[in-house]
Amino acid sequence: MGLKKIFVIISGLIIIVMLILTAYLVIDWDLNLKSEEEKDDTYEYTINPLLWRVEGDNPSYLFGTVHLADESVLTLPDVVFDAVNEVDAVYTEVKMDTATQILTDQLSKLSGGQTLDDLLPQDVANRLDSYLKSKGISLSLLSQYKIWVVTSTLILLDEILNLLNNPTLDQYIWNIATSSGKYTDGIETIHEQVGIFDSFSIDEQIDMLNKTLDELENYENTGKSLTDDMLNAYIEGNLDVLQDLMLSGMDENDEFDMKFFNRSIIDRNLNMTKRIKQLITNNSDTQYFFTIGAAHYYGEYGLVALLEDEGFTIIRVEFNECDSCDIGETRINERCYEPYVTK
Repeated sequence: MGLKKIFVIISGLIIIVMLILTAYLVIDWDLNLKSEEEKDDTYEYTINPLLWRVEGDNPSYLFGTVHLADESVLTLPDVVFDAVNEVDAVYTEVKMDTATQILTDQLSKLSGGQTLDDLLPQDVANRLDSYLKSKGISLSLLSQYKIWVVTSTLILLDEILNLLNNPTLDQYIWNIATSSGKYTDGIETIHEQVGIFDSFSIDEQIDMLNKTLDELENYENTGKSLTDDMLNAYIEGNLDVLQDLMLSGMDENDEFDMKFFNRSIIDRNLNMTKRIKQLITNNSDTQYFFTIGAAHYYGEYGLVALLEDEGFTIIRVEFNECDSCDIGETRINERCYEPYVTK
């Protein structure tokens, strides 16, 4: 399992872990969506959003997110702000409400009184305990959780402090939608997401945990930050870079690699495409804003390509505002934006 594989794990699991964490934290997040115009003067605005417009009489939007709570992704460009304001309904991958947070925590715990001590070989348990102690955390805090949840939590330890001050980008969009009275829902259910990772055997989960510890330790020895590398790739807004980040760690000849990738990315993309198509075609008077992780947009099995195969016309939108709407430019919430050009 390479560093890029960890990116795939993060893409699949992070919403689940963030929902668990927020179920335990009492947080009064600022619900004001920060537009480009409202940013702190000391913050260098660079984000180039993964935003696509699904063309039609009542256009909808696809927005690629990274499921982190860093300030750099919460300072949104005006084009995203305008798209959120324009639509009638906002969908995230799963519901981000309190009931879902509580349910996620319940589904992520071991059943029948089991603990990690009952499942992990002693050498793996000792290694995990040592790594957590190096971060100032006791293994007992995670002892009731499934192995795959613990694995993903390891990757996110450095992100927890951010969560105390900010919601994840997905939660941020959800909060704004609910506070402005828009309809909100999840394109998937939390049972579906948890079910994907529950489908891996205990041995597979232990192997994933061990390899993740290997890679995290190796990565930290370089003095780099995994979340910083993720954020830099996301902020650049270049799908080719994100695709390289994901695929370079995948081994097509490794049975588990392909099993994991197919279940966590491709199968979900096919299901989400079907549901997005159904929503748009059955409710032609409704405009939607779909907030889904960036990992789900690239390639022939990405959401953009799959929806185009279903007959939709989809245009990626640039964040630069135009003085007036000329041919080829896009009007969003009464403002005009340029089409995206690959950098």
